Amino acid sequence: MTETYVTIKFEPMGRLLKARLNETVMTAAARENLPIRSDCGGNGKCGKCLVVVEPESNVSPPTRVEIEALGTERLSEKIRLACQVRILGPLTVTIPERFMDIMGSQGKSLAEVAYPLDPMVRRVFIQKTEFPSGKNPIGDIAGWFAGRFNEACGDDLTISDYDTLRRISPPDILRNDVTAVVHKAYGVTSVVEGDATRSLGLAVDIGTTTVAAYLCDMRTGRVVASHAFANPQRRFGEDVISRITYAGKDAENVEALRKLVADVISELAEQCANKVSALPQDIDEVTIVGNTTMEQIFCGSHPYSLGVAPFLPLTRNPVRLRANDAGLSLNPGTPVYVFPVVSGFVGGDTLGAVLADKPYLREDMTLIVDIGTNGELVMGDRKRLWATSCATGPAFEGAHISCGMRAVPGAISKLDLDMDTGKVSYELIGEDSSLRPMGLCGSGIIDAIAALRRAGIILESGSFRKDTPGVVYDENGNGREFILAPKEETGTGLPITITLGDIRQIQLAKAALAVGILYLMGRAKKPADRIVLTGAFGARFDWRNAVDIGMLPEEAFSGEVLPMDNLAGVGAILALLDGSARSEIEAVYQRVRHVDLAQESDFHKQLMKHMMFQPLK
Repeated sequence: MTETYVTIKFEPMGRLLKARLNETVMTAAARENLPIRSDCGGNGKCGKCLVVVEPESNVSPPTRVEIEALGTERLSEKIRLACQVRILGPLTVTIPERFMDIMGSQGKSLAEVAYPLDPMVRRVFIQKTEFPSGKNPIGDIAGWFAGRFNEACGDDLTISDYDTLRRISPPDILRNDVTAVVHKAYGVTSVVEGDATRSLGLAVDIGTTTVAAYLCDMRTGRVVASHAFANPQRRFGEDVISRITYAGKDAENVEALRKLVADVISELAEQCANKVSALPQDIDEVTIVGNTTMEQIFCGSHPYSLGVAPFLPLTRNPVRLRANDAGLSLNPGTPVYVFPVVSGFVGGDTLGAVLADKPYLREDMTLIVDIGTNGELVMGDRKRLWATSCATGPAFEGAHISCGMRAVPGAISKLDLDMDTGKVSYELIGEDSSLRPMGLCGSGIIDAIAALRRAGIILESGSFRKDTPGVVYDENGNGREFILAPKEETGTGLPITITLGDIRQIQLAKAALAVGILYLMGRAKKPADRIVLTGAFGARFDWRNAVDIGMLPEEAFSGEVLPMDNLAGVGAILALLDGSARSEIEAVYQRVRHVDLAQESDFHKQLMKHMMFQPLK
């Protein structure tokens, strides 16, 4: 049967595309990577994929989900949910700027330092020599080129890999000055014309929410540029389970997810290279860290086994690819090193943090807490290491929260409540003084819950106290939400609130993290001497507020607390710049003992206990 297509115009981008009749606006937009926000993967649960559709006669009528989420006022303004509204004819779809999913991201920069340097790759300049002729016969071109290389650097190189052979076959390579890119494990991985001895490397942290890249100079050991984008896979859900589910719906979906992340890494490589007047072709090696699902999808492997018990990764070992295999827009033979993992939900990003902080070399007991879309924990010293993951969900990054958002300009990142006046004060991300609040990012959410709890507005159960100014009550007198910023103050024209549902999400997330920490303390039989808070979010929130709401157990935080920016990215940089760091982490990950919380006999009892807020002091 022949499919019927119609033309859809997306504003304010002015993009025209073909859409299939009866498919959703979300599906049509996803094919073109258009910035429609979706925290729930298009399941109609988050209510954040807001679009304006015209004419109304060319779309399906509002669904029950839309009526409940939007109400009659918004529906009368032609606002619909992109995941629910179906295309019945030619259409103009406007994504309101205030609801647009911003690609940029905050909180992935690193300090200016020089890292240990002993790279796996180097560039060797080879001067032009006389091309073989009938008067000077040789066995083959590979032997002649190897001779040129050996004469230039004194190494004994034999070229047998056919990919390398193909790279030395063009006439401009054979007849002119060239630069060979040489890897300790792979030999010659690329040959470029002329004297091109600048050597760069790219370290990448594939987060569920954000993909960050760090461009490094392989001759100085310094990060010369960095950039981050929102992970484009987020349209299929803010958490890994949503993406595993999407991958299982169709055989082609794994490749679609893989291509999205490969394309964004290629774009990040280009953006970083542009900052230092370089080209992506100047990048000679790539290292990748990410949670197990992100790494497995990047490698093109189906994540099915990560979504069913016993949640096993395809392999725990490091994966070695070439740029061409990974779909990256770099020299085809550029080596790509993907970190090993601990388990299905403790991935290479956690091992990157371990490599960066090195608790396995310390006498002190260290607890590493990486808080993001998921929560990963490592505890140990030079004698033993334990790791676990906590099903915190993406609430701490703003997803599944009614006014939640990522850490981009306009997000409330800090918040307080005056106990005497009840006035809410807040700080926004972004330097533009004209910015108005758009929503709450993770740190702002924790601050808001802590402030309302200290004021007694939120009870130990998580309910709102009765007869409290600022709380909106329903017809039965039950508190439904607290207004943090009235609609007159905001950039969306809607009030920013904390709802009863938001509190429940935070209670679930904070309980999971607290119980995970307590179980690791039980394994160590002692509290931590030093606590390292990391992740783009984990290093930037007020940890004292997290202790106040029971997200971080007070008994665990008696030692030194050290917020550290993005240790996962630092680990990727270390492995990029120093080959011995790879040997180091490949020895350490075998020693890490995984603690599966779901298998603990009293886990659910402890989880329910820690959902309650602790008594006020």
